[in-house]
Amino acid sequence: MSSEQLVHDVEKGNIVVIREPSPKNNHWKCLSICSFLLLIGAVTVFALLQLDAFGLSEKQVSNTSWVKSEGLLFRKVPMGASLRSGKPAAHAVASSRHSSQLKWTADVFPSILENGMRLDENENSLVVPSTGLYFVYSQLLFHKDNCKKPLLLTHNITCWSSDFSLEVELLKSIKSVCEEASSNKKLWFESIYQGAVFQLNKGDRLMSKTNLPEYLDFTHSTQIYFGVIAM
Repeated sequence: MSSEQLVHDVEKGNIVVIREPSPKNNHWKCLSICSFLLLIGAVTVFALLQLDAFGLSEKQVSNTSWVKSEGLLFRKVPMGASLRSGKPAAHAVASSRHSSQLKWTADVFPSILENGMRLDENENSLVVPSTGLYFVYSQLLFHKDNCKKPLLLTHNITCWSSDFSLEVELLKSIKSVCEEASSNKKLWFESIYQGAVFQLNKGDRLMSKTNLPEYLDFTHSTQIYFGVIAM
């Protein structure tokens, strides 16, 4: 409720009533103005963030173009983007077009080749662009509908040294399956993963191989992969 004051007008001999504005109304007006200003600021910041996000997305899309074929995403144009860290990196997956042998490809999503890393399709190897420490990893996925005889699966990661012209074995895993072969066991899966850090030189070639490529599960080719990351 507003307060009132009685003021005597000497010249006219009248009494004037002066009504003062309510402090409560002034308080709500201040809150309303502050809330409005905060809302304007929040909308402005959100709009700027959205514009920046859209700009980044457009750059990413322009750097990489994919096309869908046979249920897979294939790279349409070579990637020109680089990782923010500036370090070499590669992630290749098995090519489903070669069901009788293990062939690596960087043309199928989610494969990458960044900052100098190269896949030599003729040698089926990843080529190291610079000397340094690298984390090398690989996974193979095996599968068969029957289990008629015992099998010994091997997974090797080797390096062809550019300095010594010699192939060196970096990692090796061995797993046995179908040890108790019988007609009752008709379906089996087996995955072998391995990885470690190595000192590699510029020009070194890395290879991931197996002794029984005919048992690889190429229906899930993206789960058969081979990668290198600079430390």
